[in-house]
Amino acid sequence: MSDVLFDIETVGPGAKGALSPLTGRITCICFKVAGDGVGPVCFSGDSEAKIIADFVAAVDQANPTKLIAYVGWAFDVPFVRVRAMLHGIKLPAIFWNDRAIIDPWSILRRGKSGKQVEFAKLLGSDIIGTGFECLDWFAKGDFVKIKEHCISDIEALDLIYSRMLKAGFVCH
Repeated sequence: MSDVLFDIETVGPGAKGALSPLTGRITCICFKVAGDGVGPVCFSGDSEAKIIADFVAAVDQANPTKLIAYVGWAFDVPFVRVRAMLHGIKLPAIFWNDRAIIDPWSILRRGKSGKQVEFAKLLGSDIIGTGFECLDWFAKGDFVKIKEHCISDIEALDLIYSRMLKAGFVCH
């Protein structure tokens, strides 16, 4: 039984960047199997279709029982769904199984709202940069910085999720 954590970075028009999958695009997706000790795997670059296709192949290979994404229901999952549809890429069935998608933000905000960076700091982890900085890095073609940010998001998410499991917020 494996849980796959993932995070996306996006760009698009507007003051806040790519908050809509209808006008924005994915520039990076990082994922890892929760708690396995292996570092995140990232896909980034100019070809959104390749990023999504490579991510889908990796998820298929991992064959997860759960997908975990911070703000997953409001952002990551719908964004991936729409952009995959645009490119004609079939997503693994788990992307359509509502019970298999865990969104720590939705769970944690029931008690006290907080950003991932705030929960990461609470647990002793730091996130490199911000999603908004990724917009500038993309404009400069700095995919290394985007990957670094996305990797730090995944490492923080892994820590948050493992603590949520330990505290009984979610079950395996």
